[in-house]
Amino acid sequence: MNRETAFAMDLFREHYRRSPPPAPADLRQREFGFMFFDRDFVRRHMGFLEENDLRRFLLNQVPSHAYFSSALYERPSAPTMDLKGWKGADLIFDLDADHIRGAEGLSYEDMLKLVKKEAMALLDRFIFGEFGCDERLVRITFSGGRGYHIHVRDPRVRRLGSHERGEIIDFVTGTDLDLESVFPSSAVMKKDFKERVKVERAYRIPGKEEGGWRLLGREALEMVAKEAGVMNDEGLRERYPALQRAKDATLADLRRSLHGMRGDCTGLELMLRENSLEYFTSDRVKELFIQMVLQTLKERMTGQIDEPVTRDVKRLIRLPGSLHGKTGLKVVTLERDAMNDFDPLRDAVPDAFPDRPVKVRLKEPVSIRVRDHLVHGSGDMEVPAFAALFLVLRRWAVLVP
Repeated sequence: MNRETAFAMDLFREHYRRSPPPAPADLRQREFGFMFFDRDFVRRHMGFLEENDLRRFLLNQVPSHAYFSSALYERPSAPTMDLKGWKGADLIFDLDADHIRGAEGLSYEDMLKLVKKEAMALLDRFIFGEFGCDERLVRITFSGGRGYHIHVRDPRVRRLGSHERGEIIDFVTGTDLDLESVFPSSAVMKKDFKERVKVERAYRIPGKEEGGWRLLGREALEMVAKEAGVMNDEGLRERYPALQRAKDATLADLRRSLHGMRGDCTGLELMLRENSLEYFTSDRVKELFIQMVLQTLKERMTGQIDEPVTRDVKRLIRLPGSLHGKTGLKVVTLERDAMNDFDPLRDAVPDAFPDRPVKVRLKEPVSIRVRDHLVHGSGDMEVPAFAALFLVLRRWAVLVP
């Protein structure tokens, strides 16, 4: 066992001694799995009858990662899945940096901020919004690594199979989202300047009382209209590929259609009041605006989740209160209102970790704040033990004898 492994296990053991994770609901029906610092295998198909049994295992074995099943079983410790007797499973949403647009290339701190923003949007827009889930039946956890887990424990979802969960995924991610599903249309007869009659589609803006992607489409429409009013032409073309070849005059027509006065209100207010997209200065401007709204829906309002996790009815997920073996951070359970001010690098550092100085050698320049200590520089330096553990487990540093 090398120095780094021994150091990590000592601090993990102290955490499990002083702050053992609480047993999950339905403990006796959950399967558990573990990975270790000093062993190269995953141990699963385990069950615990009492909370103290789980606590003793964590304290004695000191796993690097601890998991429990989203599923409930009749015999959770049975050696094969077929023998366990599946009884149902919580609905799990996993948001991880690997699946969040724009997270690549960010610093660890900025990546955590982006993933938290997406997790809050998923909760507000879909879980508490569209699905109307009872907050008392939703558990939110910081994963200890690079994301958040959302456990929906409503008994009504537990018997859903993979196919039904796939339908939920399709709704959250906007799969097959198209123009007609957001802005329903009807055929209208129009005459051109030569009195020729042609058939066109008239698109309707969903009303405030509608739900699903139609209501989200209305919200996206207002979002795009606001951006069109404050962004310059260069910014709009960069933000919306559909506008890259649009002339300056076309963008001026777009703004005039949306923000120009029509009697006692702006064009946008008139469209929303009449629930109609038929007040643009030209069909070309209307077409570009619709493309902008659809892009906004797909890029900024769809849920960005790890889809296989939600579909899986036998998933192992991180145990709340346990520690993450690649950061040393705690899997923290949160209320939605607390997420706004939650800072993982401050609030997920276990209280049990000491602040005694530890000498480390950074492999490359680092600048990051852990709890209340700013690690900044390169080479050899002394840092508090809680920061040293984070740096070592992230493989950014080694211990100096």
